[in-house]
Amino acid sequence: MDNKKTKKIQVENESELFLNETPEQTAQRNKEAFVFSNNKAIRSIEKYFKFDTLGAIMKKEIIGGLTTFLALIYILTVNPSIVSGMTSINTPEGLTGEALNPYKMNEFGIFFATALVSGICCILMGLFANIPVAMSTSMGMNALVTYNIGGPLGFEGAMIVTMLSSIVFVTVSLTPLRSLIVKSIPKGVVLAIGIGIGLFISYVGIAGMGWLGQDSSGIPVAKLGILRENYLPILLGSITLLIILFLAFKKVPGAVALAILIMFIITLILASTIPSDSQATKMLQAANLKKWDGWKYDFNGFALNWTSTFKAFANTKIWTSPITYISIFVVMLINFFDATGTMAAFTHQLDQKTNQHKEISQKALIVDSMGTMMASVTGTTPLGVFAESAAGIEQGAKTGLAALVNGILFLLAIVLFPIFKLIPQPITSAACVFIGIMMIKEAAHVEWEKPEFLVPTFLSILFMIATYEIANGVAMAFISYSFMMMVTGKAKQVHPAVYFLSVLFVVYFIAFAFIQ
Repeated sequence: MDNKKTKKIQVENESELFLNETPEQTAQRNKEAFVFSNNKAIRSIEKYFKFDTLGAIMKKEIIGGLTTFLALIYILTVNPSIVSGMTSINTPEGLTGEALNPYKMNEFGIFFATALVSGICCILMGLFANIPVAMSTSMGMNALVTYNIGGPLGFEGAMIVTMLSSIVFVTVSLTPLRSLIVKSIPKGVVLAIGIGIGLFISYVGIAGMGWLGQDSSGIPVAKLGILRENYLPILLGSITLLIILFLAFKKVPGAVALAILIMFIITLILASTIPSDSQATKMLQAANLKKWDGWKYDFNGFALNWTSTFKAFANTKIWTSPITYISIFVVMLINFFDATGTMAAFTHQLDQKTNQHKEISQKALIVDSMGTMMASVTGTTPLGVFAESAAGIEQGAKTGLAALVNGILFLLAIVLFPIFKLIPQPITSAACVFIGIMMIKEAAHVEWEKPEFLVPTFLSILFMIATYEIANGVAMAFISYSFMMMVTGKAKQVHPAVYFLSVLFVVYFIAFAFIQ
């Protein structure tokens, strides 16, 4: 049996092979089985990203990175459309409609900042943390910043709030405090958060396919959408999911990316031939070649967004409002626990694939916190670890090369955005549903008979989906875990940091009430 075939068999059966292995034994076995490429450039990449230790395969890393990017590409169109709704703190009263446009954030500027910072942070995550995790602007957080903070403080105040909260976030991440908090989280709570995130992503997915209704800010609501209007995107998204499931369970490499590509071609044809005034094509307009507006870039708008923000530091309206200070606290906590909870879930997922990721990477936490600061400075909403990274991991990504691929694609999207934006959300949303299907398998490891894990798992799922915010689910997981440990007479077994966080989350909900 040749070396390449041996390597393939060992990688495919990896989860069974290291059940009784230590991380060191798994790493040694991977090294013995791995065959470095004869190509000098490829061999250098394999060595840098520790392919031999992690048992990685170049093709799967690239496919995993592409899959993650296709699953989250919607953020490049959705985020600018949401955030550009914010008006300036200097907007004259009484203006409505088109008259507000000169006082709004520039949409291309938001897109450019989102793609640029996401690309840089993904590259940093890959090069320094060596994990296949992508970063971009957080859904849910962008709505919070736009409507709850940008409303009373203007877009300048919202950017200043996120900037200041990110400074606190970075400071905490550079200290041992964040690592201490991460290590204090019980495995059962990590599982609860991971399962919640998986179902949350699926909820986002079925909404993007058209199955659910939406409120005025574009946030999904828990009711069936108007099927007679959304039947075409629902069909296309559902068929995409069926193709993904067929290919995935037939073990076809790159199942998600391949399914999206097939349906994208079909959707381009349909969206460009069906009458554009049809309600059925409303969610597919992005793929209508007849409405393609060519290669347009407004870099002056990008500059205007962040120069306006820095000028507003002298505006007393921002500093005399209590909302400013409450928002700094709330945004910092959401950033912290959104990323920490998601990163904990990914670390567990990667450990299941590699037996090498026992603890959350401190380097990853630092890159994550720096990304939030970079986002606010350039004129977009806070960045976070993207839950859709789970799609790439499920496709076989194990190293930072997948994140590097994400970063390069984000940067290419700046130039190729007029083409990237042709991919309609119903197609990419199918990948999100698939992620949830894969992540729900972790429920088998939850100790359901123990109330201290049963209740946090249930409430984590419920609050993430019902409130459309991962951090709220993380908060309820901590609060309910601490409470149930006291109820069951195990209070002394809880780490003091967990009690502290539980109290902090209660304060967080109280503070949040004042900016709603």
